[in-house]
Amino acid sequence: ILFPLFTIIITYLALVAIYYRTEERSRKWITSVFGKYVSPVVIDTLLKNPEQLNLGGEKRDITIFFSDIRGFTSISEKLDPEELVHLLNEYLTEMSSIIIKNNGLVDKYMGDAIMAFWGAPIDQPNHAELACSSSLEMIEKLKELQKKWKKEGIPSFDIGIGLNSGEAIVGNMGSSKRFDYTAMGDNVNLASRLEGLNKTYDTNIIISEKTYNIVKDKFSAKKLGTVTVKGKKKPIVVYELLSKKNK
Repeated sequence: ILFPLFTIIITYLALVAIYYRTEERSRKWITSVFGKYVSPVVIDTLLKNPEQLNLGGEKRDITIFFSDIRGFTSISEKLDPEELVHLLNEYLTEMSSIIIKNNGLVDKYMGDAIMAFWGAPIDQPNHAELACSSSLEMIEKLKELQKKWKKEGIPSFDIGIGLNSGEAIVGNMGSSKRFDYTAMGDNVNLASRLEGLNKTYDTNIIISEKTYNIVKDKFSAKKLGTVTVKGKKKPIVVYELLSKKNK
């Protein structure tokens, strides 16, 4: 009688130990992949609901963000390497903090450019609104930094931001040994093109018609016109994002 009972107890304890070890590995893995790029709220949601995370790649409705510094090459020529790195790190830290605070995912840094998105790895029905709010907040933070840099005698700069909403492929992409959780597709490319249009229109934030139609009841925007961007056969309507509407 004792031997079967002892076997059952040992088996149960072993299964419990394996379960908790597996769960801990999963928690550590999720934290290591997303910990530096998303807010604690998103991490906590993923840990509680890991089934929301499809790392093999899936179509998701998201809002994609691209930003770039205006005239960064000319600024870099005026600063020592140490000063340039400090300036860039300060800027990227402040901008990334705003994205993460608003539950966005910082996808990658490309020199002085930032790519981010909302709507994955967890569902965010208000992803377009979060992206617009974050973009406006970044411009306000940049104005504060510009005043600070002016007092310090450091050359300041302006930025351009492009936003587009729509379906994209998100998931882990790369090699078997090194990969990133990222987004790709036509809508991602369009967001990047919109960012570049800020030079043409002398604006800070340009959003697509898709994004505008989602947020027009909560944000003020000005129609800039119809443009044909690289990679698109049909012209698209673009808007300058101005501010939040008063409730």
